[in-house]
Amino acid sequence: MKIDFRKIQVKDIEGNNSTVDIAKMLGNTIYQKTADLGELELAQDIYKNGEVELSPEQVERIKEYVKTNFVAVVQIAVNEALSAE
Repeated sequence: MKIDFRKIQVKDIEGNNSTVDIAKMLGNTIYQKTADLGELELAQDIYKNGEVELSPEQVERIKEYVKTNFVAVVQIAVNEALSAE
């Protein structure tokens, strides 16, 4: 599946949508925490390009990184974006 981490739709407390760019933060997070060479490459791709093609396994790993490193509203938005495709 293809996802653009530069265009994540987040809802505020009043239900208003806004677009946030988490590509650099997510790329950095994965880059700094992974011991896997494939994930290191993915982290660089996310950081540099924002839009990436993900395998089902990568989707699950991204969800794990987001769950442990991002606030709840971003977690919800990313999970929705990853489930929408």
